[in-house]
Amino acid sequence: TLLKRFRRSSEYRKARWVMFYLAFDGEVQTRPMIQQALADGKRVAVPITLKTKRSLKVAEITTLKRGLTTGPYGVKQPSPRGARLVAPGKLDLVVVPGLGFDRQRVRLGRGKGYFDRFLGRLSRTVPRIGLAYRFQKVSRLPRFKHDQRVTKVFAA
Repeated sequence: TLLKRFRRSSEYRKARWVMFYLAFDGEVQTRPMIQQALADGKRVAVPITLKTKRSLKVAEITTLKRGLTTGPYGVKQPSPRGARLVAPGKLDLVVVPGLGFDRQRVRLGRGKGYFDRFLGRLSRTVPRIGLAYRFQKVSRLPRFKHDQRVTKVFAA
């Protein structure tokens, strides 16, 4: 399964801090992965969307059962008020959503650039894993200057 392959990856095994997205609108579901990461003793972070700043902050979560609210664009996120913010430099692994990925590991997002800007601020040494359904893997996508590639893509 996708979860088993992800857990066996060297990127996951080495990571102390893992940032996941909270799945929305047909994206590959991350809840089982988040629950497993917490059970494995990983520190887990998820994004908070700051629509007015067109950016993402990162907050630690310790459960999926409480403390989440509906943020901009209908995406679940920690309530910005009580969030325990995490410095992006602490992250050892980032799991990113995408509408598509190609053979060159180019990612097609939703067009607002939130993840590309966020990933652009991270060290290049931080692995970025894309999650996709098989039909979302294509041979070639258009790539623009600001687009951030992923390190690997795991397909469900």
